[in-house]
Amino acid sequence: MFGVLFYSYTYQWFTPGEASQRRWHVLANGCVFGLLAVVLMIARIQLTGDVYIDARAVPVALIGLLEGWPAGLLAALLPGAYRVWLGGPGAPAGVLGVVGAALIAGGVHAWGRRHGGLGPRHAFLVAALVFAWTFATFVLVGPYARELFGRVWLPVLVAHVVGVGFTARLLHDVQDQARLSAERARFRAILDEASDAIRIVDADTFEIIDINRRDCQLSGYHREELIGRDSRQLWPDDPEERSRHEAAAAEARARGIARAFSVPYRTRTGEIVSVDSTRRVVEHQGRRYEIVMFREAADREAAEAAKRDAAELRAITLLAGAAAHEINNPLAVVVGALGLLEKRLTVGSEESTRVAQAMGGAGRIRDIVARMTHITRVESTAEIGHLPPILDIRKSSEEIS
Repeated sequence: MFGVLFYSYTYQWFTPGEASQRRWHVLANGCVFGLLAVVLMIARIQLTGDVYIDARAVPVALIGLLEGWPAGLLAALLPGAYRVWLGGPGAPAGVLGVVGAALIAGGVHAWGRRHGGLGPRHAFLVAALVFAWTFATFVLVGPYARELFGRVWLPVLVAHVVGVGFTARLLHDVQDQARLSAERARFRAILDEASDAIRIVDADTFEIIDINRRDCQLSGYHREELIGRDSRQLWPDDPEERSRHEAAAAEARARGIARAFSVPYRTRTGEIVSVDSTRRVVEHQGRRYEIVMFREAADREAAEAAKRDAAELRAITLLAGAAAHEINNPLAVVVGALGLLEKRLTVGSEESTRVAQAMGGAGRIRDIVARMTHITRVESTAEIGHLPPILDIRKSSEEIS
């Protein structure tokens, strides 16, 4: 149990996904599980008056199965050295026992990783193979060891099955929890770095489950103030504005997705911000969630307004160019005829005065036509009485200083 506890803490101290951290993770677990094997050798289990067994191979096989043969061999080093130090005719077999357990567990680890990950069958396979290897080492010692193993094989088998098979399940759960924690941290980092405001809501109760940093910035609320709150409390109070949120939420729940543009969004200060929203309802483990993404509509609205202005300006310039072309041709005829008529009239006569006035009007028409071909923006006149605003050609064709 100490090994399970220590193993879980190493996932907090080191990040196995990083190469440098991975080495420290293997080194720490290899050394500690090796020390556990030595402790189990010292704290032997007494079966009868002169018969003892120990579970030295269990910590070695466990860490080899979970972390691979480098950690397993590192863990085997300490009990192997301790067995050599104790001496006796069984020392070589004792060393082979722990080293073989490390290699067996490391081999099963590699096999399991290549075939979809480790499972209970891999743990019990290691327990069976290590038990068989332990029997083989007893055979190597001699007839007395074989006779002794015949008396203790059942307790040894139980120790291996329980120690490796079931404890490996606990250690595997530690790995799963560490992986889920890392995935949660990665999900949180990605969520917070998103440029859109994202809000995850319970689709049935409208309770806010999670939000990202951008939602906090847009709404003005802290994360703790929003989690667990009914999202409908944040909708605008105005019935017309509120109805747009209700319609989008109802559509999302009916069709699975809903998009809305220029939706009123109320901030903490009461300010109403125009946002574009996308709502998608997903189901996970029998529970429905609504994922709502907001984006301020100001940039889109400005771009659309600029696009409309550009289209309007293009239409006006095309019309003005065509009108100028059509006006210039008859205007040239009129001006020419007036010029010829002016030469035949007596200066100062009423007819000469009328022709001069007509020439002035033609000049103003020529000036208006020239301005029509130089329109660069759309400026309108103010509304006068019942007259609607019209295009101000002079302002629209003036250069911007």
